[in-house]
Amino acid sequence: MNTAVTMGLAATGRMPDLKTSPLVIFTVGTAASGKSTWARSMQSRYRGLRIAIIERDGIRVSLHEGKSEGVFSWPAWNPALEGKVQRLWEQQVRGAIGTHDVLVLADTHLDVADLAKKAQWLRDQGVTEMSVHYFPALPLMELIRRDRGRGHPVGGEVLREHIKKLEPEDRYWEVVEGL
Repeated sequence: MNTAVTMGLAATGRMPDLKTSPLVIFTVGTAASGKSTWARSMQSRYRGLRIAIIERDGIRVSLHEGKSEGVFSWPAWNPALEGKVQRLWEQQVRGAIGTHDVLVLADTHLDVADLAKKAQWLRDQGVTEMSVHYFPALPLMELIRRDRGRGHPVGGEVLREHIKKLEPEDRYWEVVEGL
């Protein structure tokens, strides 16, 4: 959880009031690095907070399976639907801004320029508190092992590309802090 939120809990014994603008946490890390698992653990750990987890992969699965195209897999995914994924993601985020204390945007967010666009869009929506939860790169063999145990594995080639794209943590913080 964001250091400021954790310090607020420690100092007062309760979470700070985030109703005017939810805290938005961007997860940053490769596929299979534990982003979604961490997000779900935050919901369990902080039951007193209304925490929304919004994941593009969940939207993709719903779209794919909703079109009766069978069980989702990356090879079967139609990239032409990415625009619709974006619109649905924005709709979910807008809805959660007014109803939740914390939004965990549990995607890879490896591209700093794309993260900057999302952070600006959130500022335009009235969000004032943003944070990063960074997942350092794990060894490729560990990521492949984890990936194979997931419902929708991306494969070793994608994982290698993710490791190459992952930048130092401070680059992502610069974006959300508006530096």
